[in-house]
Amino acid sequence: MIYFYIVFIALIFAEIIKGLSTNGTPPVLQKYPWQLNLAWFMWKNILYIRIILLAVLLLLVWQMSLPAQSSIIIDSVIFTTIWASIYWLFNLFWIGKYKFAPLNNPTFARAAQNEIPQSVQVIGLNRDGVQKSYPVSMLFYHHQLSDTIGSQPIWVTYCGLCRSGRVYDRCIDGQALEFTLVGAITYNAIFQDHQSGSWWRQETGEAVNGPFSGIELKDIPMEQMTLAHWLAQYPDSEILQYHPQYQKKYDFLTSLMNYQASLPRWHRQKTPPLVIGLEINGHSKAYDWDALKKRRMVMDAVGDNHLLLISSEDGSSPFAYDRAIDAAILQFEINGDQLTDTNTRSTWNIFGYCIEGQLQGTQLRGVQIYQQFIRAWASFHPHSTYYDFLSSNDK
Repeated sequence: MIYFYIVFIALIFAEIIKGLSTNGTPPVLQKYPWQLNLAWFMWKNILYIRIILLAVLLLLVWQMSLPAQSSIIIDSVIFTTIWASIYWLFNLFWIGKYKFAPLNNPTFARAAQNEIPQSVQVIGLNRDGVQKSYPVSMLFYHHQLSDTIGSQPIWVTYCGLCRSGRVYDRCIDGQALEFTLVGAITYNAIFQDHQSGSWWRQETGEAVNGPFSGIELKDIPMEQMTLAHWLAQYPDSEILQYHPQYQKKYDFLTSLMNYQASLPRWHRQKTPPLVIGLEINGHSKAYDWDALKKRRMVMDAVGDNHLLLISSEDGSSPFAYDRAIDAAILQFEINGDQLTDTNTRSTWNIFGYCIEGQLQGTQLRGVQIYQQFIRAWASFHPHSTYYDFLSSNDK
C-alpha cells in the first residue's frame, strides 16, 4: 500500500513542478538556464506523465485486497482533491493566458479623440510614414499585442519582470505568427506561437524550444517615452486606447511604474535599478537611469560611435543620438529641454533636431535604446560594460 501513496504524491508533485516551472518559480531558481528545459519537458509531457502515474495507481488498487481498498477511500478522496486543486490553479487560473488576458479588438485614436493621459509611458513606432504608440501599462498587463503598422505585421511585447519593451517582425517565411503567453522563466516572459507550438523569449525574440528553435525575429526600431513627448514629435500618431474592462489594472500598473504603488508583501522583491541599455556594432553598454536623470546628459564613445544620451527635464523620457555630423563630433551643453552644441552654438531640441543656428534643420541620428531592470540587462548582455557616473569624463 505504501507504493500507492508514493505514486499519488508523485502525481501531485508532477503537477506542482509543471505549474511552478513557468508560473511562480521561486526567485532563487530563476537564474538557472536549465529551468527552461525543465519547463518545456513538463509542459510537453505532463499528459503522458499523468496517464502513466494514473495507470500505475489503478494497477496498484486492482492488486489490493478488498479491506485494503476500503482503507484508502478517504485518503484517495483527500489526495484527489489536492491534485484537482493544484491542476485548477496551474491550468485554469494561475497561468499566463488566464492571469493576463489577451487584448482582443484593440482600438486606436488620434490625438483629438485620445483618452490616454499625456503622462503615460508609451512604446512608439515610426515606420514608413506611419506612427503608432502603445501605453506601457497596457503592454505590462497583456504582455503582448499582435498588430500591423502599414502592411508590416508586428509583435509588440513587454515583460514586467524585466521592465523591458521590444517590438518584432512576427513573420517567418511569409507567415505572420500569433502568440499566447506561457509564463515567466529566468526573469523573462515566454510565449508560445499558435502555428508551431514553439516557445519564444520576449527579451531576445528567439525561439528557445520547438520546431522554430534558434530562429530570431527581426527587431523593429521603437522608442519609449511619455505620450506627451511622443505626440510632440508625431502629432498624427495613432494611440492605442485603454480597454474599459481592464482600466483598474492599467491604472495600478501605471502607479507601480511611477513608484506610487507597490506589490503585495507576499509578492514583493527588492526593486532593481533601471538602466538605459544599447547595443551598437557588437558593443553593449548600460547607463544608470536615475543617475542619467540627475546629470541630464552624457556624451560617451562606444566603439567608434560618439553618443549623446539625455533625459528630459521632467525625468520621464530618455533619448540617445549619434552626435557625429559629417566629420565633426559635436559637443553639447544642456539647459532645460534645449541643447547647444559648442562647435557652432546652434540650438537643438531633445528630439535631436536643430531648431536654430548654423546647423538649423539638421537631425541627429537616433540610437536604439532600451529601458529595463539591470538584472535583465545583465542576464541577456553578460559582456556589457556600464557607464561610471562617478569617475567618467564625457568624451
